[in-house]
Amino acid sequence: MILILRYPVSATIVFQVMGTQKTSFSTNDIIIFTNVTMNQGSGYSRTTGKFTAPLSGLYLFVKQICSGGGNYAYTQFVYNNNMVLRSSTSSSYNQCASAQIYLHLSKGDQVWVKLTSTAGSIYSYHDSGTTNFAGALINV
Repeated sequence: MILILRYPVSATIVFQVMGTQKTSFSTNDIIIFTNVTMNQGSGYSRTTGKFTAPLSGLYLFVKQICSGGGNYAYTQFVYNNNMVLRSSTSSSYNQCASAQIYLHLSKGDQVWVKLTSTAGSIYSYHDSGTTNFAGALINV
């Protein structure tokens, strides 16, 4: 018999951000979310748009990106400069695409959302939750 002990997460690391200052992006732009509604552990940078892990552990990240004005948008999660998961919207008016990923991060590792291709704009308002990015440490 194998006994597995589970320990609760001893520190709360969680962030939730939404909205951007601009709606028009170029290919390969990092999407910088400016409305920070939660940032326990101070891992998310409103300046760079990147989350930097304050602790090693298993994290869950989610994103929703909405395209605006009948355009499409291809985005991806980036983990230490490597693409790890893509999602895309169709060219229908104000379509949204969501994605989630589990990543084991070491302290100092970074995760962000990058636009890989677009034919227009992202539907986003500073206070709106339509376009968002969030993450949480779920196990150390």
